[in-house]
Amino acid sequence: MARRPGPPSLLCAALLLGACRPRPAEPPPPAAVAAPAPTPAPAASGAPVRITGLSLSLLEPVPPEHCRWVRLGLEGARAELFTFEGACERAQLSWSHDGGKGAVLLASHVEAPERAWVVDFASGQGVELALPWLGHTTDLGFDPEGHPVALVSPEGLPTTAEGRPVARAFLHEGDGWRLLETLELASFGPSTSRDDPEALRATVTVERGSDDLAALGNAFPHKRSGGDGEWVLARTPGGPLFSWRARAGQPDSCMPLSWYEGSRITEPERLALPAEACFQLYLREDVLLVSSEEAARLYDVKRHKWLASADKALAARFWPPVLVTAASPLP
Repeated sequence: MARRPGPPSLLCAALLLGACRPRPAEPPPPAAVAAPAPTPAPAASGAPVRITGLSLSLLEPVPPEHCRWVRLGLEGARAELFTFEGACERAQLSWSHDGGKGAVLLASHVEAPERAWVVDFASGQGVELALPWLGHTTDLGFDPEGHPVALVSPEGLPTTAEGRPVARAFLHEGDGWRLLETLELASFGPSTSRDDPEALRATVTVERGSDDLAALGNAFPHKRSGGDGEWVLARTPGGPLFSWRARAGQPDSCMPLSWYEGSRITEPERLALPAEACFQLYLREDVLLVSSEEAARLYDVKRHKWLASADKALAARFWPPVLVTAASPLP
């Protein structure tokens, strides 16, 4: 079992393609596949901070129109990795397999096309990366060798049976991009754009007439399962974790969030989220992360103890572990 997280002093202080083989009848990749040399972008100030052990990745808004990628460690370390121009809500993050690099893909907005940066975590430097098919990049990650890989779904290419464009993958080597013949998404590396294996899904509906539903009704009389929502639960090593789902099929869990303390239902201590807040739940061994739109809370799920908090923290998730893979370089 992993070492138990230490004191929460830091976070409390933080603000906080299947086959892609081109057919003869398909249009070729655009002529301007070659990318110019990356343009240096502003890097985080100060010397890089080394963080080991359990930590979080999160985004912090930097007024007026910037966003900062931050790594927060539970032992008191904070690394400001990279600050980029644009709203945090538009950013997707990804990591290389060895954990040494990251990428930011900023979605297009109004008339501004998408932008991308590659960040070297050791040096604290980031460079802007020209994309292979501007206006149609849907994802950005790394191959096992650390080369950037971009997925594009441009209009005009063949479509699937559902009418969606067939995605194409491009690998960045040297100063340009080349079209990949195949791509296994399993080799793409961690990314916030795909399902997180540590996500904890509250998918079980609390049964009508059960003791759990009665206890929830006593604790939160304003929330009754019915037409406007229902109580759901996620199973954890410390027992069931209850939350409210406003509509059937809604992916997020919403307040109230609660668990048993003895025979009594209660909210986790120091949760302090708005009454209508929704959130994503993540579980790494015995540590629960509650990630709402603008805050993060960490708990020891077995002991039902608060560990740490971070406010003004967007897209919080556990920092991915280094991948141990025997995958070969992409063809």
